[in-house]
Amino acid sequence: MTRFPLTWPSPRWLLVALMTFAAAACGSSTPSPSTAEKSPTGERDTAIVHEPCEKDSASAQKVDVNGDRVPDIVHVKKDGREVCRVVDLNLDGAIDAFIYYDAQGVERRRESDFDRDGRADEIAHYERGAVVLKERETNFDDKIDTWDYYEGQRLARRERDSDGDRIIDQWWQFNNPTDARCAIVSADQNADGKPDPGSVVDLCAESYGAPKAATPPPGSAAPPAGAAPGAGQPAATGAGPNTAAPAATTAGAAPAATAAPAGSGPASAPADKKGP
Repeated sequence: MTRFPLTWPSPRWLLVALMTFAAAACGSSTPSPSTAEKSPTGERDTAIVHEPCEKDSASAQKVDVNGDRVPDIVHVKKDGREVCRVVDLNLDGAIDAFIYYDAQGVERRRESDFDRDGRADEIAHYERGAVVLKERETNFDDKIDTWDYYEGQRLARRERDSDGDRIIDQWWQFNNPTDARCAIVSADQNADGKPDPGSVVDLCAESYGAPKAATPPPGSAAPPAGAAPGAGQPAATGAGPNTAAPAATTAGAAPAATAAPAGSGPASAPADKKGP
């Protein structure tokens, strides 16, 4: 069976939780980096703390979905309402998620075990039913190393501790609402706790495989190779629709004949008004 819970809440954690819930009751927006618990030296609290869910209590309602006599869903109630739920999503007998509900019955927290090792890999926090923060463990050391912040159900930014010293050293900004893969990433390479300007990387830049956008030149398309100078360029203002570019001349050659003035012999072009 699963090894949930990982650790029991400490008095310090309970104080932080009460402060967090009080702030949420007053209404708040997406948590900012400054609201994450940090020490005076800037270290984050990376402990994975399981919130109790009394799945074996007398009030718990157990549901066996596949008839193997092992509960797949456990509804834990208090004072007539569901306070948390234990779920085995893939019916393998191990707990995949603990889901917690507020006084209105809306999801406020979810602890998920994705790799079936009995340990939480992600703790998602919700406000008014919408996810606002995910604390993630990504390198199998049982410590939180990634904090994902959401705005309107969309991942907006990410903070990471890539070296396990409990201090943020990577910042991700997801600025393209149409492509969740696009992010601008900066890192702290000199251990001063701040993003280094020279470390900024755009994951949707051309150097990272993004297709280059076609940018046609102003006006008409470029002339084909070998075309006379001026070919393909827009006609001069006031010129007729069939006006052609003047022929190029070579050194010593006579200039091209021009139209004869009005009233000249039969070979002259008819005098006509300019323009279309």
